[in-house]
Amino acid sequence: MLDSQSAHLKALDSADLSHLRAILNAICCETGKPLRAPETQEIAALLISLYRHGVADQNKLLSVGRLASARKRRR
Repeated sequence: MLDSQSAHLKALDSADLSHLRAILNAICCETGKPLRAPETQEIAALLISLYRHGVADQNKLLSVGRLASARKRRR
């Protein structure tokens, strides 16, 4: 059952996923981490969540993804 907040989340189509995949690919190239790495999958989930909540600016998503990646490397 969906809660009231998730009912208002943006559904993703193939164009949205392609947009997010391009951002994630850029992060993978910068970090040298494969797309299937657990850390990369966590960043992907974060990007999807932000996008579904209305953050669609590519530069903002890339910045957040880079920041999340940097924090994961420090741990």
